[in-house]
Amino acid sequence: MKATFIGGGSLRLLPILRAVFQTEPEVFRNGEIRLADRQLERAEAVGRLLTACPEYQKVSCRIVCTENLDEALKDTDILYVTMGATREPVETQAKFLAYEYGYFSSDQLSVNGAFLSLRLGGFILELARKLESLSPKALMLIFANPVAVYSNMVNLHTKIRALGICGGFNNHRWDLTRLCLGKNEFDPGWDVVAAGVNHLSFILRGDYKGEDLYSSFLPRILNDTWKCMDCREIPELKFVLEDLYRLYRTYKTLVFSTEGDGFSHVAYGDVMLSMKRYLDRITPFDPELTRLRKQTEVEKRFSDFIAISKTPEKVPWELPLSKNPLFGMNFLDITIPILRAVSGIEKQRIVASRPNFGVIAGLPENAAAEYTIDLFKDVVTPVENQYVPHPFEGLIASLAEFQTLLADALAEHDPQLFAAAFDAYPVNRFHPERKEFFRKMFDLYTDVDPVMREAQNMIF
Repeated sequence: MKATFIGGGSLRLLPILRAVFQTEPEVFRNGEIRLADRQLERAEAVGRLLTACPEYQKVSCRIVCTENLDEALKDTDILYVTMGATREPVETQAKFLAYEYGYFSSDQLSVNGAFLSLRLGGFILELARKLESLSPKALMLIFANPVAVYSNMVNLHTKIRALGICGGFNNHRWDLTRLCLGKNEFDPGWDVVAAGVNHLSFILRGDYKGEDLYSSFLPRILNDTWKCMDCREIPELKFVLEDLYRLYRTYKTLVFSTEGDGFSHVAYGDVMLSMKRYLDRITPFDPELTRLRKQTEVEKRFSDFIAISKTPEKVPWELPLSKNPLFGMNFLDITIPILRAVSGIEKQRIVASRPNFGVIAGLPENAAAEYTIDLFKDVVTPVENQYVPHPFEGLIASLAEFQTLLADALAEHDPQLFAAAFDAYPVNRFHPERKEFFRKMFDLYTDVDPVMREAQNMIF
């Protein structure tokens, strides 16, 4: 297999690829890993460490580091996009502004996420257009947020197939273990089908080690005698678990992954309280100092990483990821089952973002959605009978429309569609200060596409 990583200097790649080398060496054996990055020195550091890690001997694939996009994309099987678009102090200023007007801030399912999409949307569309001529059969894996927006944009406006993939893929295997077993640990025994939108999908069915969730396991555990686990080490967990319990008791459903921007739509009070506590910790806020601190932190992290890459014999390869976050092995990332499936080793069941294509009942064909699929080689097979639980149909339809319009706006470079996306966003929809909040967000994001900034005069 040939796989190209855009953002090839990302610090998250080494732990993932080490785990792939360890568990699935045949994925890249006699293949090629291309690390493409505008800051070539970072990609070269990742490349040096990949060839130096103990697991590489099982694979011995070719590793190429490049700044040349055409070179990176030609005849590739996988294009993996992992890039960040956040900029300080704007992101922190936007968090304060969102909270002031009653919105949760994030890089995905939020108004803030919509503005972030303007920074990478054009570049990701450019990548897909290049793939159409250089590697038309390639699968694009998009990890950069907002993943659902970019996935819809690529799938519906180019000939390239794309999956929006999320780090929350395994969150339920933590959340359900905490909620039902009272243990703050990962448990692989949960097997579920989930559908909705990224960061707010619902568990439709499943089992825990063979016992059906909704007919047997959950009624037995989440009854009147349920007690929350001890959360003194992570106080915010108490809110999450109690909200999950109330969600189940009221609606007989559970969310798939509890990222704050999605969970805030069903547990508004507690999630907004968590955001307030975070903002209180960084008050008073000095924009210039925040920018400098972030810049210094990032530069030091990468410079240290690059320096260590030049003396790989000093790397503590044997330490687990929990004690070795830059150099350990990350066995839980969604990338691993995807590569296992695409390389033809074994069919894998995952949850990913792509256009609905008729999978989730009641949503339009083109809706930006997240749902459960079986993946094997180049075949994507959605699991049957996927839907949104009745109490949340309107909410999910609105959130899907919001992200669908964002994807169309980016693809068509249309500020009118971008404005329409904000009109579709369901939070505080009829609040008198809603338009004022949007206007102030445009005032913050002065670096984004000036054409798309025209949307500020078109919002209803």
